[in-house]
Amino acid sequence: MISFIFKFSLTFIVSFIIMSFQINKRPIFSHLTDLTGPLGVEVQKSLGKSMQRSINRSKSMSESLFHNADPKYVDDVISSEQSSTLAKRNGELILEDIKREETRKLDELIQKN
Repeated sequence: MISFIFKFSLTFIVSFIIMSFQINKRPIFSHLTDLTGPLGVEVQKSLGKSMQRSINRSKSMSESLFHNADPKYVDDVISSEQSSTLAKRNGELILEDIKREETRKLDELIQKN
C-alpha cells in the first residue's frame, strides 16, 4: 500500500513538472487545453450530474429501507367459540393450575419479605 502511494505521488510530481514546461511562453498544459476545448468542462459537468443522481438514488433507497423496516401492528383476533379463547378474552388466562388460596399465600409471603 505504501509503495502504491509512493509510486502515485512520484508519477504525479513528474507529470506536473512535465506539464509545466513552457513552449512559446505558455505551459504545455495550456496548449493541451486549447486542443481539447471544452471537453474537460463537459466531463466535469457529466461526472457531477451522475454523482448527484447516484446520491439521490441511494438516499431514496435508504429512506425506503428505513420506512419499510417499521413494524406493522395488526390486530389479529381469533374468532372461535372454544372455551380457551373465551378465557383469553376475559383475561383469565391460566398458565398453571394454582388454586386461589395458594396464590394468596404466595402474595402474603412476598409482602412479608
